[in-house]
Amino acid sequence: MERIVVQVVIDSLCAAIPGHEFSPACLQVLHQGRFANAVVYLYQDAQYCLVIKDFSSRHWLVRKTIGRLSVNQEYKTISQLKHIDGITPDCYRLSDCSIAYQHIAGQTLSHFAKNGDKLEPAFFYQLENTIKAMHDNGRVHLDLRNMGNILVDENGNPALIDFQSSIQWRRFPQWLQKFMRYADITGAYKAWDRYGTTPLPAHKKRFLTRYNKTRKLWVFKGYPIHRMQVRLQGLAANVMALDIVRNLMDKF
Repeated sequence: MERIVVQVVIDSLCAAIPGHEFSPACLQVLHQGRFANAVVYLYQDAQYCLVIKDFSSRHWLVRKTIGRLSVNQEYKTISQLKHIDGITPDCYRLSDCSIAYQHIAGQTLSHFAKNGDKLEPAFFYQLENTIKAMHDNGRVHLDLRNMGNILVDENGNPALIDFQSSIQWRRFPQWLQKFMRYADITGAYKAWDRYGTTPLPAHKKRFLTRYNKTRKLWVFKGYPIHRMQVRLQGLAANVMALDIVRNLMDKF
């Protein structure tokens, strides 16, 4: 890690959480990420264990657009939902393009299942309750069909992560509200169907099957906000890779 970047992260932590001495030696990179994605760090000392998503080392165009959008969405969502079991309870806005939140120890569902491990129905009922509590607080996640965004924590309970595509659902037309909420809840059904010790209950299986058929007809072939963000990231990376664009940017 570059010393300047590390010091920027540490200084941001000190400003957001005054009274605690943060050490660069406790900071490590979890994911370097691609051009248009955040660098993800883990900070761990005797008192704090924090995940940090930081766009500050990215090009100014990424910092001012995708970086701000992602950080803003995730910060607002976690701040609104942090009282719910299964969602990180502490969140800090470090800058316009960086965020920190309490790390949840555990492993993703996709990683958990690699060894063929299965989960009891109680896990999935609890997961449904967490999703419903999120919806009751006005938010949809929009990417829970990705098993990498559902954790099995160290106590064997479900937890949700990665809220950068989350939005408030009540401002949309009723048909789209349902579509987005159903996208989240069918993520839980999909997980149960794959990783449960017992079969997915018949009425939930029928609901999942119907939703999957409807989803295939969706013109955007996915979750509109999340897909748009992913495509923008890909477009930005491709554009910035062009030699002519690099030459122009080097002049600024």
